[in-house]
Amino acid sequence: MKSLGMVTWLLLVLSAAPGLVWAQSKEISRLRSSLGDTGDGGSHASDTAYIDLLNRLSHAFYGINSDSAFYYGHRAQQAAQLKGYRRGEAESWRILGNTYEMVGDYVSMLSCYHHSHEIAEQIGDSLLIAKVNVNIALFYKQEGDYEQAKQLMEKVNATIRQIGDSTQLAFILSHLSDLAFHSRQYTQALQYARQAYAQARALKDESAAANYCNEIGKVLAALGRYSEALDCHLQSLAYYREANDRLGMTTTTNRLAQVYLLLKDYPRAVAYAQESFSSAAKMRRKPELEGSARVLADIYEAKGDDRNALKYYKVYKAYSDSLDNDISHKQLLALSAGNDYEKQKLSLREEEARKEVLYLRRLRKQSLQISITIFVIVVLSLIAFILLRSRRFIRRTNQLLREKNGKIEQQKEELEHQAVQLLLNNQQKDKLFSIIAHDLRGPLNSLKVMMDFLKEKRLSEEELSGMLKEIRRNVDYSSEMVTNLLYWASSQLHGLVVMPVSLPLKPMAAEIFGLFVQQAQEKGVRLQSLLSDELEGYGDKDMIEIVLRNLISNAIKFCRDGDAVTISAEVCDSEIEVCIADTGIGMKEDMLEKIIRKESFTSYGTAKEKGTGLGLLLCREFTEMNKGRFWVESQWGNGSRSYFTIPLAPNSSSIRL
Repeated sequence: MKSLGMVTWLLLVLSAAPGLVWAQSKEISRLRSSLGDTGDGGSHASDTAYIDLLNRLSHAFYGINSDSAFYYGHRAQQAAQLKGYRRGEAESWRILGNTYEMVGDYVSMLSCYHHSHEIAEQIGDSLLIAKVNVNIALFYKQEGDYEQAKQLMEKVNATIRQIGDSTQLAFILSHLSDLAFHSRQYTQALQYARQAYAQARALKDESAAANYCNEIGKVLAALGRYSEALDCHLQSLAYYREANDRLGMTTTTNRLAQVYLLLKDYPRAVAYAQESFSSAAKMRRKPELEGSARVLADIYEAKGDDRNALKYYKVYKAYSDSLDNDISHKQLLALSAGNDYEKQKLSLREEEARKEVLYLRRLRKQSLQISITIFVIVVLSLIAFILLRSRRFIRRTNQLLREKNGKIEQQKEELEHQAVQLLLNNQQKDKLFSIIAHDLRGPLNSLKVMMDFLKEKRLSEEELSGMLKEIRRNVDYSSEMVTNLLYWASSQLHGLVVMPVSLPLKPMAAEIFGLFVQQAQEKGVRLQSLLSDELEGYGDKDMIEIVLRNLISNAIKFCRDGDAVTISAEVCDSEIEVCIADTGIGMKEDMLEKIIRKESFTSYGTAKEKGTGLGLLLCREFTEMNKGRFWVESQWGNGSRSYFTIPLAPNSSSIRL
């Protein structure tokens, strides 16, 4: 019975979720725009408003992307500690606790909540104390400890009424109603539900009002007041149909089916139950499927249709067992957390020490990577120098040989030509190293010349500015080339591990477009995104960002003044097909054939930007590593279209405050 109660509670919590996904996506875009940085915190890291913004951004990612929620939550916590901003630090601990609940780490969740509660009590922040108590009460409620959850929630209710926060009051009242319902105190549950509904209507929150109206209907049905219950559920269903809220419609039609079953109106009960079951199946939501199947089994049993009753009872049992397993696993994890506050403080200190060790390890690893990068640059520079000297020596030797014997010189040229052809066909990586070594020489020589001029003070300010811009372009090209080379080498040596996460494509594309805004403006190229907010893929974030960055960079490189680069995507079965299209000069057939054969090649953009083709090799490698496909379509003079696919993100949901 405890498991069934928890499932019912999850259905109630999830019924408040419809409409949040779109609103969250819009809120995330707004907050990121307000943040106004690229991820390093910038000079705003000590600003309390900046810390509050990080906390709101972490909160907005709850239920969408745990990695992003952790990222912004930890940034807020570190900045608040440096600033000594105690309220911001307490809020960051609370939001991190929510995020740990999202991933099922209940030990860390309770540690974060208690740490937040301790700081909130020290600074005397009543509202923050109430929020932390709500989080803890929801956890007790999820465990089935309704009495302890009710005590905490009533304490919070008194605090919220004293503060006068009407936006939180409706939320608290709805949970008090649900707790009273689970304790079979239906009269009290009805009172709380009606108060929550009145608050939502006063705030003009139609979504919350529809949810609380459903709660009233549920309690009325338990009291045997079926006609009134039907009125409430039909009112909620009308709102959900108008708002196209699929989860709300699924929950409400299920409750209507239950009431019509109690009224023995079997045709309507079957119709609503079938609608609920069909909608739940499309959304692949186990709690709703379990509830709909149970109602259908009860209806067919009441009608005497044993075959269908048995059919849906088996479906109900399968989903019920699955949910019980999930809940049992969660309860076992929760038991290990304990409720002793001193134990939580000790656990928190151990966690902080572990994080410090991990941070030091990452720092050492990054230092090693930097050292390796410098070593590779030095080695490549040395190789370039040796190749340059060797080339000069061969030229002098050939000149002497030509003077002595023309025939020998001719034979020598033929042998050299054959040797070059053999070298080019030997191994793809040899060609890449040769191109990179040669291309690095130019930027290094430019730096050397500029340093000589600066030392001799032979440059005017205008000449120095122009030379710096040219050197900057060369260094950017060399940096991109070395970065691609390192990623390519790692992939060839099987050093990269794919770590897939949910990827909201639209904000990811917007961030990458931001990297190329200045380059596009200089060339007169328009950047436009046709991605929708709902598109969410599943793959390694770093790898997919590299794919997008290389394809957008290539598209800009082959565009002229007035051209455009467009990114779009569409869902095909269980994957997303992404297209980066440009209206530039396009590619010739020999270049497309080399891409198909996975060969690198040197090409030049419309502004003489040089490329080795290594970026396209990386795009193909990383796409295939993420279980996708990569191909290019182009026609000389009519632009190019680069395509790659990634899997769709799996559906997920959790508790939210």
